[in-house]
Amino acid sequence: MICRLRSSFLLLLLISITSDSSAVTISADEIMQKVVSGEPVILDGVSISGSLNLSRIEPQIVRRAFVITNSEMGDVDLSGLVFEDAVDLTSTKFDGMNFASAVFSDGAFFDRIVVSGDASFEGAHFKQDVSFSGSRFLGDAEMNFTAFDGYGYFADSAFLGDLHISSSSFQGFADFYGVCISGDFICLNTKFGDGAGFMSTEFDGDANFGMSSFAGYTSFDGSVFRGDANFALARFDKAVYFGDIRFEGDAIFGLTEFEGLANFAGTYFAEDLNLNSARIDAFVLDNTTFGRASGINLKGAEFRRLTAPWPHIRDHILYDGATYLALVKNYQELEWFEDADDCYYDYRREAQLRKPLGWGKIIDYLAWITCGYGVRPSYPFVWSIVLIPLFGLIFYLGKGIHRQSAAPNENPERLKEDFPAEEIPASLHESMYFSALIYLYAGPVEFRPSGIYRYLVILEGILGWLFLSLFLVCLGRVMIR
Repeated sequence: MICRLRSSFLLLLLISITSDSSAVTISADEIMQKVVSGEPVILDGVSISGSLNLSRIEPQIVRRAFVITNSEMGDVDLSGLVFEDAVDLTSTKFDGMNFASAVFSDGAFFDRIVVSGDASFEGAHFKQDVSFSGSRFLGDAEMNFTAFDGYGYFADSAFLGDLHISSSSFQGFADFYGVCISGDFICLNTKFGDGAGFMSTEFDGDANFGMSSFAGYTSFDGSVFRGDANFALARFDKAVYFGDIRFEGDAIFGLTEFEGLANFAGTYFAEDLNLNSARIDAFVLDNTTFGRASGINLKGAEFRRLTAPWPHIRDHILYDGATYLALVKNYQELEWFEDADDCYYDYRREAQLRKPLGWGKIIDYLAWITCGYGVRPSYPFVWSIVLIPLFGLIFYLGKGIHRQSAAPNENPERLKEDFPAEEIPASLHESMYFSALIYLYAGPVEFRPSGIYRYLVILEGILGWLFLSLFLVCLGRVMIR
């Protein structure tokens, strides 16, 4: 939104920038004569009539300083020229600009210029520092195949059309702080040799950095990508910072290589984050937020260390078995054991839901409800708490457990003949006691089951052995890392 407000401001700026009635008017031919005769061109506050075309002069060399500041010009075609001295066009307005294949041997200053039409620097070569600070390009700007040997300074400039910087190279630092690009930004296969700064940059259209390489430290902190941001096949040799960014379109990092730290802390992803087959050394996703329908694609990605709490990303990870298992291993190495268990649990749950009906799905279902796939010791514990009173209640209500009334004496055979033992149904608390002992190891001898309840005793004993074993195994897995 800020970028669009700037665009409106630029339209007003164009209206306000008119020729001063007191400004001296100079013809474009006079400037050409100065260049051809080898004289310096130093003008300030002038209005130049006609189009300035020096692309056909022979030789195509501007040997002296070329300075036109605070002035107004029409279309300018200085393509193919070699500027041996400094070029300074600060605060000058142009209808159109063509510096294609030009060579700037000394410093070049385009600060606060306004170009109402298209501008081309395609194939240009800046051998020293160049500055476009605060400039305004109302049409498209072409900088493909351009070489920046020194510092490239674009801070606070605005591009209402597209900006193309593909197959270019920055040997010095590339500074795009606060730049506003209303159109598409195409930066394919560009080399940034000494770091790049895109802090607080606004990309209203799509931004494509595909196949570009960043050899130095790079920062996009505080930037806004309102269209898709494509970094597919890009390479970052050192740390890159994407902190506090808004990705309002898809963020595409497929096959991207992060050799250093990739910090996305505090970033917002409205759409998908695609890291398909990316190579990541250290990836930070702390305090990130995702849109309701956004997804994270880590299929085929290789990462050594990924700092992203599982609760923050669990609802957005696109299912892939290898990805889940890699995340489990990652959390274990970070000693985030709770995250590792939760991630493994969700992985098994997703895998179970996707399996066709069969024995494999049934076994997975049993593993889920009995022990939470081996990472939930609370599951068998809860089963035990439920089963013991359940069987005890069944024994009590069905009067299936009896206690003998006669106590044994010195002559049990005679006692049995003369005084037959009376079997008394166990009380509620005795039934619970009996159930607990059966579940834990074996029943007491003073209680005897009868009828079908003998088989229920066997069933409870088997379930007790099963759930106690599962509880100990799960507890050991959780406690012993």
